[in-house]
Amino acid sequence: MSITVIWDWANSASVNSTSTIADLQKLSQHYRHPDSARVAYPHTVQAPLGKLPEGTHRVAIVGAGAAGICAFYELSQLAKGLPDGSKIVVDLYDSDPDHFLVPPPNKDIDTQNRRAGRVSAARVSTGDTERTVYEVGAMRFPEIAGLTWHYASKAFNPTETVKVFPNPGKVPTEFVFGNRVDRYKDEDWLDSDSPTRRVQQLVFKYFPGSLKNDSSLFKIGKRDPAAVATLLKAESTDGDTLDGIYKDWQAFIAEHDHTTLAGAIRKIMTHVSDNPGEEDEDRLPDIPGLDAQGTIDYCVELFGRFGFGTGGFKPLYNISLVEMMRLVLWNYSNEYTLPVEENVEFIKKLHEKAMSEGAGKLVANFINGRVSDAYHFMPADSSSARKAKLWHYTNTSSELREKDYDYVLLAMPQDQLTPLIRRSGYSPSGIENTQVGDARLQLGTDTATQVYPALQLSRSDTAPTERIVSAINQLHMTRSSKVFGLISQADSSNGSVPTFRGAPIQAVVSDSGLAASYIVPSSIAGQEYSSFLASYTWEDDSTRLQQDYARYPQNSSGDEGPQSAWYMFQTMINRVDHDVQDPAAEPGTYKRWWFGALLDKVQNDNRFVYDWTTNRSAGGFKLDMTGDHHLSNLCFRYHTHAANPALNNRFFLACDSYSHLGGWLEGAFMSAINAVAGVVVAANGGNVMKLDPKAQPLFDTLAHIAPTR
Repeated sequence: MSITVIWDWANSASVNSTSTIADLQKLSQHYRHPDSARVAYPHTVQAPLGKLPEGTHRVAIVGAGAAGICAFYELSQLAKGLPDGSKIVVDLYDSDPDHFLVPPPNKDIDTQNRRAGRVSAARVSTGDTERTVYEVGAMRFPEIAGLTWHYASKAFNPTETVKVFPNPGKVPTEFVFGNRVDRYKDEDWLDSDSPTRRVQQLVFKYFPGSLKNDSSLFKIGKRDPAAVATLLKAESTDGDTLDGIYKDWQAFIAEHDHTTLAGAIRKIMTHVSDNPGEEDEDRLPDIPGLDAQGTIDYCVELFGRFGFGTGGFKPLYNISLVEMMRLVLWNYSNEYTLPVEENVEFIKKLHEKAMSEGAGKLVANFINGRVSDAYHFMPADSSSARKAKLWHYTNTSSELREKDYDYVLLAMPQDQLTPLIRRSGYSPSGIENTQVGDARLQLGTDTATQVYPALQLSRSDTAPTERIVSAINQLHMTRSSKVFGLISQADSSNGSVPTFRGAPIQAVVSDSGLAASYIVPSSIAGQEYSSFLASYTWEDDSTRLQQDYARYPQNSSGDEGPQSAWYMFQTMINRVDHDVQDPAAEPGTYKRWWFGALLDKVQNDNRFVYDWTTNRSAGGFKLDMTGDHHLSNLCFRYHTHAANPALNNRFFLACDSYSHLGGWLEGAFMSAINAVAGVVVAANGGNVMKLDPKAQPLFDTLAHIAPTR
């Protein structure tokens, strides 16, 4: 999931093929994010987040994806510290019938029991012989992702080795843009003077810049982003420096929250055009037939398709520069695969670990159903304590059921969450009677009494509560799609596939509409087939392919006509059937692009299409558009309401959508830690000191979302 921004290709080229989970855990444990520069999140979970008071704590987690299961694991760590006779009772809600906690049936393309939110897989088989796995979500894991490797060390043996993911640029890659055809791997290019390479180097120089702080047009304070990135991940960076980075980052946000990525790239190209350097590489490429302005436009569009080498940035040109800079500061060189056949095993094993470590003080129930309403409840006579209440339907019944809890963690993407939190209204004094349930869907309904907003941030005014609900409702969810097929390794490496430096091309980035295409070796040992990710698209690229998708979420074989899987796939790949300039021949030599013939080798059976926008998760991943920082930042620090016991707000947010790293497991885990830390503080009457000292910065160094008293 999400986008790959690898700009430090010099380090990227040196890959340690024997890295273990423990190696990556050590490498990534000190990284801080600029929005929480005093917090190295892996440090906060070296011990349980804090201590809960004695007694029984009833907690609901709505959404059993990465964030929900991480929160469940951290609750299990809290349970271990409870005195005898005390416990935590957790209800895990998830409406997905394919969730790993639901027993699976057998299918040729099997998705059941292989999903945990947007972490999902499809196991493909032919007859009784299993062939490979399509990683629908969470297929690659950055080396800098400290929380990811921390939890991976809990779920797996830390000494297990991991493999470098075959990203474009990591394997022999072909890039096609108009008449431009390039082949490259790491920093080795077939055409060392390629305009594509020149544009890439210009963006590297003037966007992240250097450690010398002498080139970036988008400095954070007085530092180039490259220098800031180095400080953020260094163990030795002192507190005063981190405080300075945080202050400079706030100024950067104020200056650039209105700037788009497209605006930043155009500024770079215009700057280079207006200020040509003496060095050969510090100039725009010469594009015959174009004047100065046309060359700038060409270079902006070229980077839009090439990105940092893995493609797909044009559909993100309207994303905020602030959001893109977060990904630049999250500086990493490689992405890895987990030592499993399908990545949902990560989340599944983390759940199992939580169950085993609950020390007999953790009780868990799984409810395969959909929550329709969430609100606070307080009896009119105040005869009992304020509670968080949920109403839900199970997947086997339209009957509406209610349950109350001490605390609820809402671990759902924004588009799924919004209906739950808007239904109860905004009245700070509560609503005496209201209808609950999905009456418009002709499902069972009921009447609730003494209803207060779920995300209540004021007991006297509506605006603070309206603001957080509006923020969640307006977060930008990026559309994303994947199209998979099965291909034999013999077909993907035969003589018809061109080679680069003696190895067959294994990745293609192009302007054909498919965006990025990958050959991913099977995670099942000894298999002769590979997973062919024929198309991985975002935003407008996904929209342009939508008309070709015959069915959601998967296309079965055996259908006929224009709605068949075969017709869908052929219509989609028909876009690549055109002549291109042969990069290995004399200039002006054209031939039919070889990629179409390779796509024809994809097996008719076992094709699989998944588009997150039209499926249950309602989108691929959160990325802020211009002006969105104040929305996402409210969500990121929402847990701090717990420091105000007068609010008695018993709901918390947990999902990568409510972090500043939307789209990665890292963001999901960060938000889960925030939420569970909030539960600790709330259960202790707002006392932040009940958190472990290393977790206290989650409250002490972030601006509180509501006054503490």
